[in-house]
Amino acid sequence: MKPEERVRQAVIARLLKLGWRENQLRWKPEWPVPDTPHDLTKRERGQKYDTCGSADLVAFADASGEWYALSVIFEFKAPDITKGRAQLMRYLSNEPMAKLGYWTNGEQSLAVYKRHGADWVFVENPGLPSPTDDLTQPPKAPPSWKSLRIPTEVELTGALKRLVATVVVSDPNVTRREDQLRELLHVLLVKLESDAIASRSANQAKPVAFRIYGNSDNKIEVTATRLRDMFKDYFEKQRTRIFLASDQERLFLSDETIFAVVAELAPLRILGDHVDLLAKAFQIFRTSALKSGEGQYLTPLRIVRPALMAMEITSEDKVIDPACGTGAFLIEALRQVADKEFPDDSEVWNRVKWANDNLYGIDKDDIGVKLTRAIMVAMQDGSTHVLLGDAIRSDQWAAKYPQLSHELTTLDAPLGYAQFTVVITNPPFGENLKVKAADCRAAKYTISTAAAMKGPTDFSDLEIGLVYLELAHRLLRVGGRVGIVLPETYFFSFSYRWLAEWLQPRYALRGMLNIPMEAFEEFCRAKTNFYIFEKIGEESSAEAKQPSKKTGRTKKGRS
Repeated sequence: MKPEERVRQAVIARLLKLGWRENQLRWKPEWPVPDTPHDLTKRERGQKYDTCGSADLVAFADASGEWYALSVIFEFKAPDITKGRAQLMRYLSNEPMAKLGYWTNGEQSLAVYKRHGADWVFVENPGLPSPTDDLTQPPKAPPSWKSLRIPTEVELTGALKRLVATVVVSDPNVTRREDQLRELLHVLLVKLESDAIASRSANQAKPVAFRIYGNSDNKIEVTATRLRDMFKDYFEKQRTRIFLASDQERLFLSDETIFAVVAELAPLRILGDHVDLLAKAFQIFRTSALKSGEGQYLTPLRIVRPALMAMEITSEDKVIDPACGTGAFLIEALRQVADKEFPDDSEVWNRVKWANDNLYGIDKDDIGVKLTRAIMVAMQDGSTHVLLGDAIRSDQWAAKYPQLSHELTTLDAPLGYAQFTVVITNPPFGENLKVKAADCRAAKYTISTAAAMKGPTDFSDLEIGLVYLELAHRLLRVGGRVGIVLPETYFFSFSYRWLAEWLQPRYALRGMLNIPMEAFEEFCRAKTNFYIFEKIGEESSAEAKQPSKKTGRTKKGRS
């Protein structure tokens, strides 16, 4: 047996005695370390990537063996402590989630910590880490907005996946999945508020609020106490703008969990100039909250940005996303209008007024609604009309979603209809995700009768994405435009041969953006396109074209 192998096996035996489980350790095969940030991205996407070497042993925070749960990198090959230090620093630099590197040759040993700054901490001849050790090393000085680093997309993705998968799930106080996500979201909102305040401060060298407090003896308790106080203040300030009636003003997570979340996120600047990174953070939360088969596929920014550019939204538009998710389309609409029309600090009031008067979003998921509201507040603003509710089942608004009914009902536009110039959305879709015929009947969706291809009183179960086409038509003024992500099959498959005739009196196709399947590769493999339609006419349900019972073809109606 080679000397380094004897050392490795001895270390593994001691780690197991310290409490590490065998499924948390990997050495066969050795762990390949990505060579560049681009290789990190390839690994996240499941693609082949180049490496700068392989670690002799790694330890994970859980049994997943996933890169985002990586905690400790061990090296035994280097002949001396100097070369061991250099090897660990390179590996730790290329593995953003690992907190500690440990080198030993059996006689000497070295621990290398990544401090919450740009420097390193070296400890010679330390003991081996146990799975309950705090591997964080606070910065020498409190972090400021200037010293916070902008994470890569992969690093922020990994941090949030790690928190969702390994930290919050082990909290002793909060055990239900949806409660864990809500609590993690509430800590993230404090971070978002801290970033927003720091970014606007005249003194950007001033310590940020979201950071580790206390000393090595009491930092967990002191940090958790400070975060609880900050959340209470934030809750009181934003109670009506962001939070829901079911939310409470306290954090229920344990001190240890709160500290772990702060330690993971404190060094990072998650509120960037164009909120790209925060949008990615939203996606991680939303993905974690979803159940399989719900058909809610998040819209990557590589789709959102060109889609908004194609819609050419201006400050004269009134915009709604009736399936807003985590607000990507609304956030990007606000960013583009602000950049084009209100770029100067002196025009902040105009931007705020336009956003608060003209940006609307609806979603059934409370996590998405709160996240969208929070980022809108941080961007100043647009949070006013982000509403919780089921946009499709408008017949239920008054009873189940009174705020939705109140916000979208005007004298000129009952149930919110015909008051918007732009509808832009990526609705849930899928063959098995349908609106029941009874719900279509209750809400009087003519597209459901068209799909049934029988008669004016017959309704069919229908894919929810197609129902959004009629919802958008109702929401738009004549001349308004809808931009919508839908599967390509709706427009080319024989099964949907009725759709073109339903569309004809209502919409004119004004454009289409091809969306490669790879664009949604993290979420689904359906081939979709971004379709742009203009509303060309009003049509009541009584006047709508109705399919013939015999032929399935539509009868001529008025438009």
